Amino acid sequence: MNLEYNNEASSIIEAQWENHKIIIYLPPSWNKQESTTYPAILVQDGDQALKAVTPVLSELEKLWKDEKGREFILAMICPLDRLSEYTPWPAHAMSSRFPDFKGKGNEYLASLETQLLPWLSENYKVDLKNVSLLGYSLGGLISVYALTIQICWRHVAGICSSFWYDGWMSWIESKNISKDLISLSLHYGTGEGSGKSGPMERAAEYAEKTGELLSQRWPGKVTVTKDDGGHHSFAGERYRNGLLWLNEQIGSS
Repeated sequence: MNLEYNNEASSIIEAQWENHKIIIYLPPSWNKQESTTYPAILVQDGDQALKAVTPVLSELEKLWKDEKGREFILAMICPLDRLSEYTPWPAHAMSSRFPDFKGKGNEYLASLETQLLPWLSENYKVDLKNVSLLGYSLGGLISVYALTIQICWRHVAGICSSFWYDGWMSWIESKNISKDLISLSLHYGTGEGSGKSGPMERAAEYAEKTGELLSQRWPGKVTVTKDDGGHHSFAGERYRNGLLWLNEQIGSS
């Protein structure tokens, strides 16, 4: 894993929390000796996200220098078993080549709230009242799902979230979203699902329906964007846009 990032003020470090590897970005003004607390973004699939996030850091730092947005800490969480941690309930695999989804998302999210956040607060001065989520694919699914069972997240960005997941539409149609949510961004590619079969074939349709439903229920809080790519297209640009959106939201709230 490449942790190289050249900036004299900010830093990227690798830490261990429980059994998870956490890659933490500390912004330029962060100082261990000072009492200032910082907003934080928890990023799912941290090992993969690091590749896309690192090129955006210098852009964010320039924005902060120009007083656009607000400095934040990034905690990129490397999953132990994403098919378990990022799924809200058990479901059959989409192919016999893969194991079934174990659906341990509730336990994973509870551990983020009750264990990881206090650990980040104690060791890195994270402001517990200003924490957001960013996730791609199943990481996006579990991040949006979190809003239906927890009240500790301020902003959430879900990129190409796996809303084709069995039972998702029924769930989201019947549940309310956290009253503490300030804003939600959903992005998807209209080409998602191309060449797939079963529910995944309708990935773009489910993303569109989820976006429409949440926009109608919470007008003004939900932003839905799309591009013409497939599920893995433009990943770097999608992460960049998600981070820039989060920076804007954190800076204005």
